[in-house]
Amino acid sequence: MKNKIDIISLFSGGGFLDLGFMNQGFQVNAAVEFHEAFVNAYNHGVKAYVKKSQKEVYKNGIINHADIASPLDATDSAVQNKLIADFRGVAGIIGGPPCQDFSVGGKNLGTEGKRGKLIFTYRDIVKQINPLFIFFENVAGLYRTKTHQNEFFNLKNELEKDYTLWYEIINALDYGIPQDRPRLALVGFRKDVVQKMIDGGYKFITEPFEGHQNELVFKWPTKTFVNAKSINWPKLWEFGSGVDEDEIKSIPARYAPLFINTAFNGLDSSIPNQNEHFNPYSDKFLRISEGDTTKKSFKRLHRYRYSPTVAYGNNEVHLHPTEARRLSVREALRIQSVPDQYILPPEISLTDKFKLISNGVPTKKAELIAKEIRRTIENYMALL
Repeated sequence: MKNKIDIISLFSGGGFLDLGFMNQGFQVNAAVEFHEAFVNAYNHGVKAYVKKSQKEVYKNGIINHADIASPLDATDSAVQNKLIADFRGVAGIIGGPPCQDFSVGGKNLGTEGKRGKLIFTYRDIVKQINPLFIFFENVAGLYRTKTHQNEFFNLKNELEKDYTLWYEIINALDYGIPQDRPRLALVGFRKDVVQKMIDGGYKFITEPFEGHQNELVFKWPTKTFVNAKSINWPKLWEFGSGVDEDEIKSIPARYAPLFINTAFNGLDSSIPNQNEHFNPYSDKFLRISEGDTTKKSFKRLHRYRYSPTVAYGNNEVHLHPTEARRLSVREALRIQSVPDQYILPPEISLTDKFKLISNGVPTKKAELIAKEIRRTIENYMALL
């Protein structure tokens, strides 16, 4: 990874997606975010991570962080024109437009909603800048919900005029991230890139392939777990009870990375953002059983199970497995696989911190996909 690959990031939030790409040698030349608190979080968190990370791309100065100068509205024509003028032909565009209007937990406004329209903003910027590759993420509802499928396929059909696309519902759980978080992921490479690779001997195959995976133009990361939700996970435990050893023994040892206990391992008050959580205000904090995530709100995580989707808005509350409180900011970041070197500043409200965390792309998943995108780009460049 001695050679950086230049990209821009749209709807950047706190930068969790960007971190995954940066770890794989992608230089974020511009990040676009509208919400001021998220801009402050991005600048503070990414800067802290780049400074403290021991990865070679940062230690050797290959990848650097540049602050977002000010909040920017990607729908503003002046902002778009500036991006187009400055970054036409950049290698890649990554981003996940806010997904609330396509979420089954939202109002299902689709592209009639203010946030839903942003998928078209993404499309318009891509078509004008014309990068080598694109990455797009959104809730599974954009693809699975009948009322939104046409909106997704309209987006797909527009992008396919210039790009060859791979899209799939990918669950973070499949990659060893302790969270049931299915999301629509879309990767596209410009058609001339794909044709050059096919001419060079690479295969464009979307079905299961028996040959060596590196022969493919692009492939999704290999899953760590398949059907992880189907195993015999522990049932409900009374809050404050001890460990049921018999239930734990029934879980194959290789599933330990999906335990909340594993995600929270080593956390103490000395770790930044660990002491930040909303104070208890209801006796429900003492009554909800460990592992009871069936209710719309007040879901208590289980020590020896994965978390439901990180979504802390709309009155959804996730409780610590063994303590009578909500999750801390750091615990939520851990579930999103965000490194501890990424630190959120104290001046941002807890509400904004949890909203930012809920909106983010798990960093580990982003990095795995970025690694495969980089493989394709490097193979393409070797053919030139």
